[in-house]
Amino acid sequence: MTPQDMKHALDALGLEPDGPERYGFDQVTVSGPARTADGRPVWVRAAGIPEPPLWPRPDAIGEASRTLAGAVRMPRVLDTFDWARWDEHYDREGTARAYVFERVTEAPVSDTPNLTTDPNLSESWWSGLRQAHDAIAAADWAGPARPKRRFLVRLRRVLGPGTDAARVPWVPQHGDFHWANLLSGDAPTVVDWEGYSYAPRGLDAASLLVYSLTHPPTAARVRQEYTDVLTGEHGRLVQIYACVSVMTAVRAGYYTDLGPAIRDHMAALIS
Repeated sequence: MTPQDMKHALDALGLEPDGPERYGFDQVTVSGPARTADGRPVWVRAAGIPEPPLWPRPDAIGEASRTLAGAVRMPRVLDTFDWARWDEHYDREGTARAYVFERVTEAPVSDTPNLTTDPNLSESWWSGLRQAHDAIAAADWAGPARPKRRFLVRLRRVLGPGTDAARVPWVPQHGDFHWANLLSGDAPTVVDWEGYSYAPRGLDAASLLVYSLTHPPTAARVRQEYTDVLTGEHGRLVQIYACVSVMTAVRAGYYTDLGPAIRDHMAALIS
């Protein structure tokens, strides 16, 4: 996405920019503060809409906003705008979508998905995170999941064909639970809901643990908070899957300091 995409979206939505834009992972998203005609502060986020069966699903953000309203602190969706846009990656015309959210003032716990320093979070924040995690998993509905076959194949590549991964239950999950998507403050706010869908139970907790491995005291706290979903055979399998998933980004050159910690964690889980 480009500054021109943001300008196009703001003009179409009748909004004025209110600060510099920011770019997400691999510049697939652009977002930034804006104001409505009557001066109300909002946040705008634009991205291309992948064609099925590519991930993430573009409708997941709105689905999460509707399904979990009042149960999890998140920026509420106020408006959307879709437009045709040439996709340079696939060399074809595609579609982009801009979301207008309530603007929140809290900052991410970390500027990157992983941690290297103490996040200095209160006991009430940790309690609120567990409540949010449980509310997500207990939601009445979530969208179609990533293929279960991917979960099984990735685990069987590590553990062999005899692993019993098919027994892991699937429940609603945020799908991208890491420290850049959790906001600090008196209570946690959860952002970036493109991955909201059915997924293996415990994937959110396991992902947060993997992204905490570069700060062992926080990793220990995550283990403590989510003992019930991270222990036992199901907890072991979902941790291995989270490690394999994050390692794909590490191998692509992102969060490279996580690599050694993930390899050590994987070795302990497999042994």
